[in-house]
Amino acid sequence: MQPFRFIHCGDLHLGAPFQYAMGMSRSVDRAVAEATYDAFNNIIELAVRERVNAVVISGDIYNSEDHNLEAQVRFVRAMYQLWEAHIPVYMVQGNHDPAESWRAGLAMPDNVHVFSDTQVQRFPLMVNNIEVGGVYGISCGHGNEQTNFASQYKAFERDEFSLAVMHGTVGASLGSEAHNITGPCNLSDIMQGAMDYWALGHIHKAQVISEDPMVVYAGNPQGLHRKESGPKGCYMVRVAHNGHCELEFIETSEIRFEEIKLDIAGIRTESELLELLSNKKQSLRKRHNKNTLVSVNLIGTGPMYRLCADEAVRKLWLRETQAEEKSKSIFIMPYRMTNKTRPAINLAERRLLSDMVGDYLRAYDDTVTDVDAVRQILVNRPESKRLGGYLDLLSDDVLKRVMERSEMEGVTVLMGANDEH
Repeated sequence: MQPFRFIHCGDLHLGAPFQYAMGMSRSVDRAVAEATYDAFNNIIELAVRERVNAVVISGDIYNSEDHNLEAQVRFVRAMYQLWEAHIPVYMVQGNHDPAESWRAGLAMPDNVHVFSDTQVQRFPLMVNNIEVGGVYGISCGHGNEQTNFASQYKAFERDEFSLAVMHGTVGASLGSEAHNITGPCNLSDIMQGAMDYWALGHIHKAQVISEDPMVVYAGNPQGLHRKESGPKGCYMVRVAHNGHCELEFIETSEIRFEEIKLDIAGIRTESELLELLSNKKQSLRKRHNKNTLVSVNLIGTGPMYRLCADEAVRKLWLRETQAEEKSKSIFIMPYRMTNKTRPAINLAERRLLSDMVGDYLRAYDDTVTDVDAVRQILVNRPESKRLGGYLDLLSDDVLKRVMERSEMEGVTVLMGANDEH
């Protein structure tokens, strides 16, 4: 078999808005608005520059709920770029851009092969005008797709190389907890398909589920929020004459999401804290040389606790550190600042004392350490009627965080928020 190369990408979400990030500066807003398009352009340029034999897209080209026709127009233009470079494209439609949602009426060039949503299709896999195998796929027909697609795939025996394209959830893939279950299947279903490479989409975290056969999520080429931090991109897949696949992850994102932790231990003044933040931003700038949206998390214990705990002060610090970035050619832009600092109080010792703080902590232990008990307290409150169904949206994790915060907030109030205690 002739060796060949293809790019595996997916979950483009063209035109999808970022969370938290708009309104900080004009340059940031422009970069954010174009980020998903620029990341996809990086993939197209890579394909043309490297003269790959195919581009495989595993669904979610855009978000159908946004009815974003611009995203469809720009996608089709990119397909024509690949057509001019004689690069075929094999794509399935995902739960965010199911077959029923493509209504712009834009004609794709003939190098683009879109898989049906009714049954698994096979297209010839051509390398230098020679058929070396097949590309198999099926698209999501609608947004709430619960069909086990993987069980429907079966490679032709004559294929020297078989490539499956699918948008779905394989078992407990990393990151699957953050996504709606789509096309659910298990690795055992995949193994029965006799494919050499599974190009998966839906989960936004790049990962290799299996190496024999290769079962791969490419992740998304551009992170969209703080939980999609770190490098984002696509895979360059090199297939040897014996069918062995070698993967290279290539970062394509234009903007990263990252976290900066500021430990207040030993810090006594605002200027020291803000200088530490500036130094950490500069370190990120040198390390990645890429526009970055940063969540700043204040942690630790120390005399700066009272200021860190004040929301108005944190907003002031946030505005000041954002202002530093507005003139930078590469921005490291903080978009939020959270407080997880604690006053220097030994809670175990305070629980043993026969004073107001000790009484509060013991009452806290008896009352609000049980999530179910706290939820029942909320339900019994007259205010809960105004919340309606929103109360059901409070997860156990959210309630636990609120409970943990209330413990320290109560102690701080009772002690007069005096960090010297």
